[in-house]
Amino acid sequence: MQPKSGRRGGSSMLLLVLLATSCLLGSAKPSRGRPRTVRSVLLASDLAGRTEPEECKLSGHKDLHLLSPATACCYGKIVKNTSCCMDQQIAPGVTRKTLQRKGMHWNCTEENCWDTVQGPRGRDSFWLPEGATCSTPRTLYTHGGSWMYGSPDTDSYAQLGSRLAKVTGTVVMLTDYPLVPAGNYSSILQWAIDALQWLSLNGPFEGCDEEHGAKRVPLFVGGDSSGGGTTMSLVLTLAKRPQLLGQKLAGAFFFSPWTNLMCNTPEYYSNAFSKIQGSGKFQDDSKLTMYTGDILFQEVTPENADAFNGNAVDYLGGDFELQTDPIASPFFAQPADFAGSLPPLYFAVGASESILGDSVRVAQHAAQGGCDVILEVYHGMWHVFPMYSEGCGLGEPLWAGAYAINQTGLFVRHIHEQGRLPYKLKVEGPNGGPPESSILAKFWQPSVSKVPFFRYLYDPNVRHFSKVGELLPNRDATYSYKDIMKDLAKQSPWIVLPSLTGAAVTIFVMGFCLGGLTEFGGERAAPGARVAPRGLRARSTGAAALGV
Repeated sequence: MQPKSGRRGGSSMLLLVLLATSCLLGSAKPSRGRPRTVRSVLLASDLAGRTEPEECKLSGHKDLHLLSPATACCYGKIVKNTSCCMDQQIAPGVTRKTLQRKGMHWNCTEENCWDTVQGPRGRDSFWLPEGATCSTPRTLYTHGGSWMYGSPDTDSYAQLGSRLAKVTGTVVMLTDYPLVPAGNYSSILQWAIDALQWLSLNGPFEGCDEEHGAKRVPLFVGGDSSGGGTTMSLVLTLAKRPQLLGQKLAGAFFFSPWTNLMCNTPEYYSNAFSKIQGSGKFQDDSKLTMYTGDILFQEVTPENADAFNGNAVDYLGGDFELQTDPIASPFFAQPADFAGSLPPLYFAVGASESILGDSVRVAQHAAQGGCDVILEVYHGMWHVFPMYSEGCGLGEPLWAGAYAINQTGLFVRHIHEQGRLPYKLKVEGPNGGPPESSILAKFWQPSVSKVPFFRYLYDPNVRHFSKVGELLPNRDATYSYKDIMKDLAKQSPWIVLPSLTGAAVTIFVMGFCLGGLTEFGGERAAPGARVAPRGLRARSTGAAALGV
């Protein structure tokens, strides 16, 4: 009877091994081994699948060191909804006024306008800092939106205008220019010229034109995205035709300006959006998902560039030749186009943008032409990131967005209060000689050419660059039945049920077959087991008889 008991014990042990193996396979548990250490330039957990406020609290990602919590929050939300998360709060201590300038109106209808704000348009908005007077410096700001969308009061431009008024100490005027297809490159640029001319002669209050008479207050211009492109076209136009304004601009600032209407800078490829799905998981069982590149424009490179290109051609009224015109498409302006009476320029652009090169190339050529230029590239940031300075709903600010706005304030205030940039670069050749005595001589014009004051900025809140998040640990030595059940419970029923069913069928068939084989082998082996001792005794007896 002992052989039968051994067969049952061996079969039971085998069935337990098969059950554990099947459960491990069915649970789709991540491969075990060394804990994964993922290193990438831009990483974020997949946080945006929920809509409740807790989605950005990162409770399971306490060690998310490579991105700050606010940046990670914005990544997760924007990837899921590229229209979300812009600033919502109006800056304190500023006031708003509106004005309809004579003759500056247009109608947005379904036939000539794709924006959501339909009906009569063209009313300007003004944001006044505390204590503003007729002598307060003034800024003309041109909003973005691909020249097809937006207004001074939508898409968070009211919030941005209020912040700019507060940090710069200037009266900020936002115009409601005619959007494509109601408007085009020529009419939008002319609208900006008319607005700047009006602003130079009129202040935020009635009677300002009479009060300061011939005295002109400092004038600044700014813009973002497509509005930044129009602002640069305005700056270059005034350099060619200074009589249009009658005074030199004090300064110009740009957030992610769109200046290349051929849409073929290398970053359309190198900064293309990608989603990396790892096989591991974070401690809270969320997927190990990472995003890199341009999170706002997520199409593959050809589609993304083609979409930009088609938008640009519509803006240019179908005139393909203007795509390389140095005024309409400032990316193609040469250093000589920036010579003359151009003001100091400030650029803030994200390092992950498809149109990063639109800022870098223009900044370089402007400095080479003799402009004072500050160029700041912000690590990990997306298109027009200063408009997300509140942190996408996390409750803490997005450092890069808030810092870029404050830097704009420093740039503007330093110019109108001190009469110069906050900082400049001095370029020397070998042994302290002139730059033209060095390798710079190829493009350096003596006593004219400069280089941008350039900074590549990291978020100081990110102190560690080795870990992405707290991944599931190596559990080879301690992976127990309880661990198996926990992992199994977290899987989808569509994974668990087929896995368990398959495991059960496999166990039954293998158990049946092994049981049969064991039974058959036992019956064949039993007679031999009984005979062998008798033969052994016979051989032993014979050996004794021979005297061995």
